[in-house]
Amino acid sequence: MDSLILEAQAWVGDNLIVLLRTAAIAWIGAMVVVLLAEMRWSRRLIPDWLRNLSRALLLVGAVGALTMVVIFGGRMLADSLQAQDQSEQAAELDLSFDSPNSFFLSLYLSMHQTELNQSVSDDPTAVTFVVEPGETATSVAARLEEEGLVVSGDVFGRFMSYHGLDVSLEAGTYRLRPNMTMHEIAEALQYGGADAVMVTIPEGWRMEQVAWLVEEQGIMRGDDFLAYARTAVYDYPWLASRPAGASLEGFLFPDTYELPTDAVPANLVDPMLATFDARVAPEIEGRLAGRTIFDLNLSDYRPLTLFDVVTLASIVEREAVLDEERPIIASVYYNRLDPAYVEETALRLSADPTIQYAKGLDPETGNWWNPMRPGEGQTVESPYNTFKVQGLPPGPICSPGLASILAVLNPTDTDYLYFHAIGDGKHVFASTLEEHMMNQEQYAP
Repeated sequence: MDSLILEAQAWVGDNLIVLLRTAAIAWIGAMVVVLLAEMRWSRRLIPDWLRNLSRALLLVGAVGALTMVVIFGGRMLADSLQAQDQSEQAAELDLSFDSPNSFFLSLYLSMHQTELNQSVSDDPTAVTFVVEPGETATSVAARLEEEGLVVSGDVFGRFMSYHGLDVSLEAGTYRLRPNMTMHEIAEALQYGGADAVMVTIPEGWRMEQVAWLVEEQGIMRGDDFLAYARTAVYDYPWLASRPAGASLEGFLFPDTYELPTDAVPANLVDPMLATFDARVAPEIEGRLAGRTIFDLNLSDYRPLTLFDVVTLASIVEREAVLDEERPIIASVYYNRLDPAYVEETALRLSADPTIQYAKGLDPETGNWWNPMRPGEGQTVESPYNTFKVQGLPPGPICSPGLASILAVLNPTDTDYLYFHAIGDGKHVFASTLEEHMMNQEQYAP
């Protein structure tokens, strides 16, 4: 019985405009009949049953109109208060009396204020949405609902029709996010295609590479981006574990982002941090409980911090190629910092990527990540040289992807201390130096 009631309510909601228009036409027709019945020359043409039926329709229509005003007014007030509680900046839609069509559309949309101001989720990840040439607004609205970008395709389609956006919709490629409201998506479909540029930040890049990319694509000056990323202050709680003066290295989440053509550094940094906040921070914070790491300054174990995780994950990102090896490589680094293996490792990570990070750009090759040469583990002077400095480096060396972060949070249980690349992204692992040297000899090029 409840399902039948819900189906009936849904049918009424979907066909409200048609029902209201039909009722309005019937009421106007009844009024015409009653007026004709009162005129001497046409009174005889109107039979008594039709005159009485029309009067009854007028009475029912008047009562119904008053009831609708009370019900819809209360509903609109409740929705308005709810929207105000949810967001003080929620857009509102008022009734329009410009035409009968606009009135019925605005009445329908006023009853769906919550959906208009509601996003599908809090996920800020941008997805590509293509509007094909000649595609109708109805088709676009239906696909937006199918792809999880609006809560209701019907409401969005009528919203576009009400604002005349259905006739001005242009074909093109747009970047939309599930955390956008219908108002924001409609605006993006009007302006987001022509005045936007896409930029893809690969996993494992350092900030200087991002700066080079945005300048190479003519989006903004690389120096401006770097200066902002090194000094900008944000109040995300997960940034609090950084040391004083630390940059945003490691937290600029690699993904594809849509920027305005006149973008400034904040236009890129803001969504990168927002994506980290939505996709990464909850994963880390939900797994930190009970995890520890040996701290040389304390000569004891301490709780693992989010900054520790990102720092270690950035090294795993630069070392690993295959996803299935990331947790194993993470376990190697944990073991190298374990006092149980101090005679083998001296509590040094001895990670090649940290030397590469310390060396920086090679003017001859134009690369930021250059192979480590023999002896550089002892000659490169930098706090990032983990062949000389014990423990973790001062901070992340790149922006790790989610797979590397999860690997650090869920390392494989091993006693490995060494690994050696054998081609095709694969590594062979060893627990002792002797075994490691045998692997090097066996897999020598």
